[in-house]
Amino acid sequence: MARVRRRLEKLKLSTLYSFALCAKGSTEDHSKIGTTGFSRVVYVNDPDRHEEEGFRYPRNEVSTTKYSLVTFVPKSLFEQFRRVANFYFLVSGILTLTPLAPYSAVSALLPLSVVITATMLKEGVEDWRRKQQDIELNNRIVKVHRGNGSFEETKWKYIKIGDVIKRL
Repeated sequence: MARVRRRLEKLKLSTLYSFALCAKGSTEDHSKIGTTGFSRVVYVNDPDRHEEEGFRYPRNEVSTTKYSLVTFVPKSLFEQFRRVANFYFLVSGILTLTPLAPYSAVSALLPLSVVITATMLKEGVEDWRRKQQDIELNNRIVKVHRGNGSFEETKWKYIKIGDVIKRL
């Protein structure tokens, strides 16, 4: 029993954030935000108050895509040539462009380009499907509690920190 008491004394429950709030009550002193245990203040069912106090949180939008239209080719080629086998066959194909090569460059570079093109197409289709799933999730309708027992329907991506929601 004495060991448990000593451990609790070492822990000092009053210094933990959640127990400190219970013991002292809510205070408006936000000077400790950003330190250990005080990372965020959430006003439940009053999401506009965060903006009034200058706190800016990201939107509730989900994005799991890897590529955009601009970055698809460079990122995909980078991912392809990170694989040792593809890099080896690229170097082998480049060496066939020299006059010392025993076989033609087409016989080395054509299979490599077919494999890379097929893999890039597969990754593009997978990324497009992930984007469709993200759009479906972000446009999902939820009910947001607005006080007095009333609910307002809104999209998932427009939920703010502090909103109390009920999924349909």
